[in-house]
Amino acid sequence: ANLSDSLAAFLANQKQYQARSEELSRLAERKRALEAEGAALEKALEAQREPARREYERLAEKHWFRTGALRAGVILPFLGAGAWLVMKKRESDYFPLFLAFGGASLLKASLVIHEYFPSRYFKYIVVLSLLAVVARALVLLIRAAASPGLRRLMKQYREGYERFLCPVCEYPIRTGPRQYMYWTRRTVNKVPLSGQGEKEEPYSCPNCGTALFEKCAVCGGLRHSLLPFCRRCGAEKEITAVEGEK
Repeated sequence: ANLSDSLAAFLANQKQYQARSEELSRLAERKRALEAEGAALEKALEAQREPARREYERLAEKHWFRTGALRAGVILPFLGAGAWLVMKKRESDYFPLFLAFGGASLLKASLVIHEYFPSRYFKYIVVLSLLAVVARALVLLIRAAASPGLRRLMKQYREGYERFLCPVCEYPIRTGPRQYMYWTRRTVNKVPLSGQGEKEEPYSCPNCGTALFEKCAVCGGLRHSLLPFCRRCGAEKEITAVEGEK
């Protein structure tokens, strides 16, 4: 009886083991199927992820450029106004303020361009800006040389008279007592000859023909032709560039 019971129990356990083995086989097969399905889904997701990433980067870059363009559009008018003030108001008492405003606007515009635009674009923009500045400086220098400003002319004329040299060609001024002097660009020395009390008359440079001394239209005294005020009566005269300075 014990042997029969043991045999029956063994057979029952054998059937349970076989059933469990079959169940494990089915589960393993299901696992492999799920893994294959997961791999296929991951592959499909990866195929969709790359276009989505590229589209996101494109939209983000577009938004970044749009923001940069908006900020640049706000700051560039200030930069233009600062540049105009610096170029047109150099003679103004407020020129240091205009220069500071233009410099601050330029710095802010540079920071915006550097922050929102690629470095290669920033490099090109900086190079083009420097070329524009150099070209503008050359134009201003050429204009200043071809047509000097009134302040520069007045300084040149005044220094020429102070050195007894023609303000246009730097030929020595020899009129009245000054015809009995000898000098260099830095020194003036009188020669004690007769005639030092000779009356001065209207005088033009014998080298370039520029009128240097003339009679004042108000008081009739001798005045400097290239200075704005008569030394005797203070009458004002409009000063323009002479032919040699144009």
